[in-house]
Amino acid sequence: MVDAEKILRNTLDKELDEHGYIPRDVKIDPISSGGANYTSKLFLVDVTTPKEQLKLFAKVAIINKELRQTMCADWLFKTERIVFTKIAKVFDRLQTRYNIPEDEKLRFPKFYGCSDEQGKEVVLMENLMASGYQSFDRFKSMDWEHACASVEYLAKFHALSFAYAKDYPEEFEELANMKYEIGAQELDEEVMKPMMEKIIGGALAVVKEDQRDRLMKYFNTMPKMNAYTISDGRPVLSHGDFRLSNILFRKSEDKLSAIAVDFQTVYAGRPPTDLIYLIFLGSDVEFRAEYYEKLIAFYYDSLCAMMRKYSLEPTEVYPKENFDSDMKETLPYAVLLGTAVLPTVLVEENTAPDPEKQSFDQFIRSPTEIYAKRFSGIVDDCIRWNVI
Repeated sequence: MVDAEKILRNTLDKELDEHGYIPRDVKIDPISSGGANYTSKLFLVDVTTPKEQLKLFAKVAIINKELRQTMCADWLFKTERIVFTKIAKVFDRLQTRYNIPEDEKLRFPKFYGCSDEQGKEVVLMENLMASGYQSFDRFKSMDWEHACASVEYLAKFHALSFAYAKDYPEEFEELANMKYEIGAQELDEEVMKPMMEKIIGGALAVVKEDQRDRLMKYFNTMPKMNAYTISDGRPVLSHGDFRLSNILFRKSEDKLSAIAVDFQTVYAGRPPTDLIYLIFLGSDVEFRAEYYEKLIAFYYDSLCAMMRKYSLEPTEVYPKENFDSDMKETLPYAVLLGTAVLPTVLVEENTAPDPEKQSFDQFIRSPTEIYAKRFSGIVDDCIRWNVI
């Protein structure tokens, strides 16, 4: 078993020494993700020095060797380092160059350092909860206020990506090769086939009987997990895991703001993938009945408004017809997400898999009542919209 706290202390000593936080008193407290994190052990760190006090949040890799390839752990940790050490800095430079007002800027958690040693990866960032940010209950469907805050953040992220491509084309060309690795890797067919059969069986068991044939036809032609992440036009940096568990919220002067806190799956793709990921993993059928079309329109309007702030013309960079076409092509992704990802999003803490001890097949959980309701709603919508 990984001694995560010892690994963290070694990284803290190195990074804090380099930043001149000497002398210091360091207090480390492990915290639980409540079943929302499968690659890292989480810690809150208080650093007291004569000149200031730091409130930090740390992630330490704990994933076992057997799972590293299956879960693309090397890619996950490498990607997050690229985001904090390169992409976030360019985004900040662009926001300064174009005089984006402070209350309209995209925020990343402040980054304090990392370790890239395989099997002992660490990321140190600010503890946003210490400044009033809170998580959203992942078992609840998002409401309109939290949906708008999340989508507004997403629009800023994508607009900055388009600005990156315009102002630093050669740099961005390198990032355009960042692929979504989960589902792309070669895995043992003998191991994966029965696992997929179990996952699909759980999904089929919770839908209405008259929907099973339609759903089975989808499964028979279902592409790999990364198929919907490939851009066939102008690529945009996508978050890749943009769900409520990876977003924190804070209300100030009656306005709710959002900030993403996990950047392990950033890749070059197309914008609707993130949008569909957020909506179908974070809402129920009742929310979508009232707000789906409205939220899609809010995203595109917000994206256009932000693009103009970076001297980008939406009709040239990402016209509405292209967005609508991408949405239509990407919507089947909702069923794949509901089948393969939603069960882990909604897993109860006391039954959550342990990435230090368990193998990948033990991550498959029997459908719960809340999963059955949510997934059945996804299928209802996708059949009604003639998506499947």
